[in-house]
Amino acid sequence: MKTLLVGITLLISLCGAGQNKDHLVKANGDTVWGSFRLKNQLFYTVGADPVLVGASQVRKIKSEYFKGTTVVPCRLLLYTDDIDSYEIDFVRKESVDTVMILDEIMTTPKINLYYGVSNFRTPFYFYKTPADSLPVQLVIRYFLQGGLANYTNDRPKYMGDRSKLNIVEDKGYANQLHAIMGDCKKIPSSTWELLSYRGYSFKKIIKQYNKCK
Repeated sequence: MKTLLVGITLLISLCGAGQNKDHLVKANGDTVWGSFRLKNQLFYTVGADPVLVGASQVRKIKSEYFKGTTVVPCRLLLYTDDIDSYEIDFVRKESVDTVMILDEIMTTPKINLYYGVSNFRTPFYFYKTPADSLPVQLVIRYFLQGGLANYTNDRPKYMGDRSKLNIVEDKGYANQLHAIMGDCKKIPSSTWELLSYRGYSFKKIIKQYNKCK
């Protein structure tokens, strides 16, 4: 009876081990198996004898702990949706060295689209063309424009509605994509004018771009 119980226990253990498919893929193509976590730009396995892999060596990861699969060590250009931190006519250009785990949300022959969230739960989009070794961040920032101070200093420029304080979106991402897709006649000017920092908006323009030869 004891022998039977030991056999059953061993079989259950082996089945559980076989179901653990968490792993990462290094830039050289090697696969390292294990349940990984990320800290200080190092992936490490949980256990008494941890395995350490530098994030710069990793390209893909499959784990229930991370939502995405594409690993991108990068200097992330930050933005915030906290209106209290915006300044008039001044764009904050803050950045941080970090590792983004991105979800590939659109794959096409010409350009792929990725989505990720920072440690502060801020959403970011990235793109990758066949010429790029790693996904590239699509940049967005915000600042304030107008206001009573500007109206007082330069009334001709800030008359009427322009005297109101407005949030202005610095569409760096539009310039980035226009540099890649600007020659595509399949993309109407209205698409560029309406382009926003949203997944559906990026997907729309990528679909149009892929219709160009």
